[in-house]
Amino acid sequence: MIGPLLIVLVMIFAIPVGTMLGGAAWSGLMGLLLADDADERNEGKPS
Repeated sequence: MIGPLLIVLVMIFAIPVGTMLGGAAWSGLMGLLLADDADERNEGKPS
C-alpha cells in the first residue's frame, strides 16, 4: 500500500517542482547566452 501512495506523492510534488526549476534554469541559461548575441545584432541600429 505504501508504493502507490509514494508514487502519487512524487507525481504531485516532485515532478511539478522539478519542471519549474528546470524551466527557470533553462530560461536563465538562454538569457545569459543570447543577450550578447542580441546586443551585437542590434548595435548601431536606431531604437
